[in-house]
Amino acid sequence: MPSPRPRPFRWNADVTHYAILCVDRGLAWFAERRLADGACRETTIRDIISGEVACVEKVIAFNCAEHTADDVTADIAAAIARRLDPIESVRPELLDFVEAHAGLACTRGLRRMEPAFAAE
Repeated sequence: MPSPRPRPFRWNADVTHYAILCVDRGLAWFAERRLADGACRETTIRDIISGEVACVEKVIAFNCAEHTADDVTADIAAAIARRLDPIESVRPELLDFVEAHAGLACTRGLRRMEPAFAAE
């Protein structure tokens, strides 16, 4: 019986992946994302800005082939701060994330979105 052909690799093992750690009410979990999304820094930033991933506490970059793992939360928060438009209002959760990890100086000039109350 012939041996089965080896399947080609679908992904490159030497890729940096971004895991997003979320925390809410004492519970912690890693955001569930597709492999392609987890391997893209831009998609990670876009997911956090858009609110697709909520309650973000940390962002960990790791590369299995190189045996490295780094906390890149401050870098991601600074990149988010540079992309935010000072004219537009920013969600309080996102503004708190940037302030906590990139510093107060990065949030100067940004407007916090005020809660809207319905008149009855």
